[in-house]
Amino acid sequence: MKSFVFSTVVFLVFFLLSSLVSADLISDTCKKTPSYNLCVSTLTADPQSSKADVQGLALIAVKKLVVEGTKTENEIKQLIEKTKDQPLLDALNLCADKYNIIVHYDFPVAVEAITKGNPKFAEGATVDAARSSDKCASGITSTPNLASSNKLVHDLDDIVLYIVRLLL
Repeated sequence: MKSFVFSTVVFLVFFLLSSLVSADLISDTCKKTPSYNLCVSTLTADPQSSKADVQGLALIAVKKLVVEGTKTENEIKQLIEKTKDQPLLDALNLCADKYNIIVHYDFPVAVEAITKGNPKFAEGATVDAARSSDKCASGITSTPNLASSNKLVHDLDDIVLYIVRLLL
């Protein structure tokens, strides 16, 4: 009976300590990004973050980035179908081109590079994606929902970039 109680106490202490260490890693990592609160909420939303190292945190963040980038690309496509205003349509077509590259090239490169432990390639892909989302932002100020989605993608991309740079 004593050994069972002792084993249980040891397990609980180990579990609590490992949880504290992972929370500290997330907090310490996110403090090195430009969007601390977004970083923490993004990482802690994934249950795997409690067991992740910095590479794992980068992978969690880039997977969230892929989800949000894909949503934004779909939002752009829907707006193109509905828009009659030619200057806005031109801006949306530019965004569609940029997001096609972001979602179908930059993000897969970043995911693969992080997975394979090659942060330099992930850094390049996230820098390219940030530049593309910046180019999109200039023409879509009249569409607040899309501007907000694009900003979220840009902010998540910055988070991924800063985490990836910790791996260099």
